[in-house]
Amino acid sequence: MSSADVSERNVAYWEEMCGSNLAKTLGITDSKPESLKRFDEWYFDYYPYLAAHIHFEQLVGKAVLEIGLGYGSVSQRIAEAGARYQGLDIAAGPVGLVNTRLSQLGLPGEATQGSILAAPFENESFDHIVTIGCLHHTGDLIKSISECHRLLKPGGSLIMMVYYAYSARRYMQELSTTLRYLCRELMGYRGVVELTNSQIRASYDANSEGNAAPHTDAISGKSLMHLLRDFSAASYRIENISQEPPFWRCTREHLLATKWPQRVGLDIYATAVK
Repeated sequence: MSSADVSERNVAYWEEMCGSNLAKTLGITDSKPESLKRFDEWYFDYYPYLAAHIHFEQLVGKAVLEIGLGYGSVSQRIAEAGARYQGLDIAAGPVGLVNTRLSQLGLPGEATQGSILAAPFENESFDHIVTIGCLHHTGDLIKSISECHRLLKPGGSLIMMVYYAYSARRYMQELSTTLRYLCRELMGYRGVVELTNSQIRASYDANSEGNAAPHTDAISGKSLMHLLRDFSAASYRIENISQEPPFWRCTREHLLATKWPQRVGLDIYATAVK
């Protein structure tokens, strides 16, 4: 699919917010502040390392753009930190929920519907951009990173999370594809590996009907650093791990305390400074 086709499908697919299945599991059926607080407590407990990458305490008074809003947990935390918050999502559902969150709590800022591939903002509009689990779904990771660079002020930072190409899950699910990607990188390739199998994509993101996201990429640390080469500095850390083969005998809490997440974790968290 072209990036335009991916965008069209993403508009429909992500209308159901990422996190909706979790909300149902938690028995959350409304968007009242107390219900969203319960969701957020679970969310930040499950991803305890988020604050090590998104330094909320440093966002006071800063113009911050969040791309890909999901259920709005990070959105609310950014606004509560005192940032001048702006949200962007390709689908109306997440935009509506984030604006509901902000309105209910009397927080400044707003979310708007649009694509990072054609971001509706002027050059150098933001001090920081935060995008967790979004850019690998756009169908054009290179252009989405380029747009983030355009939107940042000099000295501004991009904090992003994308899926890791050499995670334990990738080796277990698609060994041959992962090894081919490794060989291509050894030969000089710098870019993504697309997850073309819908069942495998669904193991990362699935809606209430079990359908996978329209497009999903994974990338190595080396290739991601190459895509961030126009920034003055960039670094990354591998995070996150699930209780699945080959770790199905271990609890996630135990796994997070080991070195395995930094070696074969699911996600790459990167910070790049313009």
